[in-house]
Amino acid sequence: MLSCLGFPKLKLRTFRILCVAVPLIALTGCGQNTETPARPKLDTGNAQSTPGGSNSATATDPITIAGRTASSTFFGLTVFDYLKTTPQMTFGTARTWDAWPALAWAETNPAAGQYNFAPLNTFIATNQSRNTQIVYTFGRTPQWASTNPQATGPYGAGQCAPPILSAWDQYVTAVVTNAAGRIKYWELWNEPDEKNSYCGDMPSMVIMAQHAYAIIKSIDPSATVLSPAAGGETGAIWFDSFLKAGGLNTFDVVAFHGYGGGQAEQINAIVDDYRLVMIHHNLSALPLWDTECSWGQSNIGDDAHRAAFLSKYFFLQWSRGVDRVLWYAYDGAPQWGRLIDATGTLLPSGIAYGESYKWIVGATLTQPCTQDLSGTWTCSITRPGGYQAEILWNSTVSATTNVKASSQMIDYRDLGGGVHPIVNGTVPVQNLPILVETGPIPPQ
Repeated sequence: MLSCLGFPKLKLRTFRILCVAVPLIALTGCGQNTETPARPKLDTGNAQSTPGGSNSATATDPITIAGRTASSTFFGLTVFDYLKTTPQMTFGTARTWDAWPALAWAETNPAAGQYNFAPLNTFIATNQSRNTQIVYTFGRTPQWASTNPQATGPYGAGQCAPPILSAWDQYVTAVVTNAAGRIKYWELWNEPDEKNSYCGDMPSMVIMAQHAYAIIKSIDPSATVLSPAAGGETGAIWFDSFLKAGGLNTFDVVAFHGYGGGQAEQINAIVDDYRLVMIHHNLSALPLWDTECSWGQSNIGDDAHRAAFLSKYFFLQWSRGVDRVLWYAYDGAPQWGRLIDATGTLLPSGIAYGESYKWIVGATLTQPCTQDLSGTWTCSITRPGGYQAEILWNSTVSATTNVKASSQMIDYRDLGGGVHPIVNGTVPVQNLPILVETGPIPPQ
């Protein structure tokens, strides 16, 4: 039996996979960290603009969010054991990172010139059968290809170090050639701001990105390249440094990992920081994807709190213009977003994932999520045929508070799938979001 205590982690994160093997009861308190660090300051005052950039936005330009329609690809999900686990909900985007068996570079390329893409091909076929698009994430340098073969890290010796450039070029060429036309999205590195994931320097990361972008586009001009995805509240600072070091023009999508703390609303500041960096570098026209997120190590409470956190994370990021959000992970350790119990039954958070999908996929956001003076958040949506709805919650109240519903609303839905009539013109608002609506959700 594996033990959580026996493994280091990527900023307390690596054992998220290893802990899955431990009985759930033993995992509940493993590695908990309830401290919220002080928020770092972002300084983009010396950022350089891209010559001939996509637009000339300034830091004071508003970001237009209303009018966005959510598609199925907005909802992403990491599934670790992709061979044996069939998620009990619909999602449109999958990611290779930490899925097993044998998808990482260190596993598929055990020696120079030797490649085993059979597991990756199975992963592709599995996700094609689910009608999900795939993000392949680079990382985990094989020891034989590492510039520092003895570098220590939780994934294995040498895997955090930058690769020998020729080995990098050869692998990027091989994996993209193998998957071209089946994998469209390529993420340049997993959490390069974490020493256990990347222990090299910034110039090396920039050169790797430049080479990979050119190789990927030469093999598959229709491919989409995602930036290296830094994590948490300092991620935008790393991304800004990457751009200043020469990382511009090496990606088509800005990727980040939205680990923000115990309050779902903290994701707003993370997204805003990325938007600020993008504006300063004339990148505001590019899509912004959160390719890995959950409550992480934050102690956010019971199952109901976790369900509320998940749904708010998707609603808030949709409202703030994030184009895709990939939850981590369906079958991960409890502290890393697990959505099923030991028997494979959906937890309340897993049910909330499916309900959140139903609430907004196909809907258009007509008014971004905003908070009033009482602490109640409201996100307004519509659908064809005259359907109108509002998503409501209040994270500051310890009990339910009654809120007056708009006169045209007739019922409200909860995250468990229940539908309730509106009584006396008010609806009960609490930490768990509800959907107040003018009638049944129209069929898709």
